[in-house]
Amino acid sequence: MSPRAVARQVPWPLVRLDGVPAETSRTSARFARTEEHFIVLFESSASPPLALLHADGQDVFRDECVELFLSTPANPGVYDEIVVSPRGAVYAARVTNPEDSRETWTVSRRERPSGLVVEVAGDPPSGPESEWTTWSCLLTIPWTSLAPGTPPAPGEERRGNATRVARGRSTEYLALSPTFRTNPPDFHVPSRFARFVF
Repeated sequence: MSPRAVARQVPWPLVRLDGVPAETSRTSARFARTEEHFIVLFESSASPPLALLHADGQDVFRDECVELFLSTPANPGVYDEIVVSPRGAVYAARVTNPEDSRETWTVSRRERPSGLVVEVAGDPPSGPESEWTTWSCLLTIPWTSLAPGTPPAPGEERRGNATRVARGRSTEYLALSPTFRTNPPDFHVPSRFARFVF
């Protein structure tokens, strides 16, 4: 599936963690699937200078970034996390969090998922990523690199979320499905994940 085909999908706006629409860091996510891949397109506005300090495999979630969470079909408390910055740096982990709690969760960092394709673009295109005022991130993720390693059956439901940390002149936390945990901000609330029906 081409980026243009994904761009024709319905854009789903991300909102602040308290459920209020974003004021300055507008972001949307579009979703598509093939038999081989799960595809997500994030499109974001930004307020530079953007915080971009981490490289591939490091704590990219501490930078300006977008994130995808997708659970296993049988257990929404076990999910894959993929984080990408405007520089294309990737952080990946498998999280076990059945109690919606950072006190009892287990986070296992992973290598960059096998076959993951990341396409990042921004504006102004000739400037450094830290000065982008808009940016997009297209993720093409093989089902074989997501638990349980197989594509969803027709009608199958998996829980997940699409999130963004906007780190420019101010910091804002956005999610497709708000977690209502704002102090401190917390995306890792699987009971609040959206329902993806394939």
